[in-house]
Amino acid sequence: MRKILYIFLFLLPFQFTVFAAKPFRFALFTDLHISVYNPQNAEDLKLAVNDVNADDKIEFVLITGDVSDLGDTTSLKIAKDLLYGLKIPYYITSGNHDTKPDEIGSANFIRVFGADKFSFISNDYQFLGFPTGPEKGGNIGHIDAEDFNFVKSVLDKNKPTFIITHYPLLKGDLDNYMGMTDLLKKYNVKAVLNGHYHRNVLLNYDGIPGIVNRSTLRATQKVGGYSIYLISDSLKVSEKIIGLPERIWLALPLQN
Repeated sequence: MRKILYIFLFLLPFQFTVFAAKPFRFALFTDLHISVYNPQNAEDLKLAVNDVNADDKIEFVLITGDVSDLGDTTSLKIAKDLLYGLKIPYYITSGNHDTKPDEIGSANFIRVFGADKFSFISNDYQFLGFPTGPEKGGNIGHIDAEDFNFVKSVLDKNKPTFIITHYPLLKGDLDNYMGMTDLLKKYNVKAVLNGHYHRNVLLNYDGIPGIVNRSTLRATQKVGGYSIYLISDSLKVSEKIIGLPERIWLALPLQN
């Protein structure tokens, strides 16, 4: 009984309202950490790509940063080649490990992937991803003015929206997170989807659900995995271990 009460109290600040929607599914990869020094990480990504390709109900893949481990061109190109094997579209942004210490922002990432931000509409939802730093020489995430302006310019008040970043929008992770949460609260944002922690966690970004996702890496396990999202009149997030059935770890109603 205490556990049920705790979950109810935790979800209270989100003030959800249920609405009807056509169901659709997408996958999320994060914290791939591809490295020329560790071929196992590339093998984990390859297995995830093959697993997604075997599921014809997944419509696209979101990738939320730390694609490489050191931000080097060779590792990023290995990741790009593996992601090219996906049979469905993917949309990608960078993480702190994709930022080389001697460069500003994700310049090298952009040279390889062409961009570090995206916005698209699918099933009448907007999906908006952008980089979250860190600044040159720093450790804490930071949203540049250019990326703030990008978000302001593309956010659609008429569309329910998912925001995709690497860093969680929290103190200690992102130095200017309050400016972003203040902006997002003015729009119909359903949730912010993140990586960085390498585990599944539900957070609260000033009333906006923050969903942190597991890494594609196997770590101490035999195989890695990724996340699958099912959007209908609710939001369900499953952990998909390679070769095993999906395991739902989070279910939330959606706001109108």
